[in-house]
Amino acid sequence: MELSYEGVCFDLFGTLVTGEGEPIAGVLPALALLPPARWAIVTSCGLWLARGLIASAKLPPPAALVSSNDVVLGKPAPDPYVLAAQRLGRDPARIVVIEDSLEGIAAGRAAGMDVVAIARGRGAAFARNATAHVERFEQLGWSVNDDGSIGLRL
Repeated sequence: MELSYEGVCFDLFGTLVTGEGEPIAGVLPALALLPPARWAIVTSCGLWLARGLIASAKLPPPAALVSSNDVVLGKPAPDPYVLAAQRLGRDPARIVVIEDSLEGIAAGRAAGMDVVAIARGRGAAFARNATAHVERFEQLGWSVNDDGSIGLRL
């Protein structure tokens, strides 16, 4: 299945970066391929920790970074993802969220976004409220369409 989106919002810890501050397998090539203005990081971490994890994993800087410092209500409320869509200048309905937590899945869905859950051994029941799921990040196939939109193959 291949889907097309105007933007992507990634969770940070556990989705892009390991507990040791290393990039998750497949993350660096994916981020290098995506148009910089079309993706954001949305995290429950504070801003200082988020910036530290991004630097530690040597991730490129996102067009938008939404941390717990930016919203009153964090995940599972939709607020962080709604703010990310605003900062990207995109309709939330045209953004896909890549998440590895139940709270993040709930937040993305509440924001009106499709959500792809990264199960990491937790089985299909973990992702029951997501639009789709994969076991590992590296199973996601990314492309950029002629109009600049992002293709996602599951």
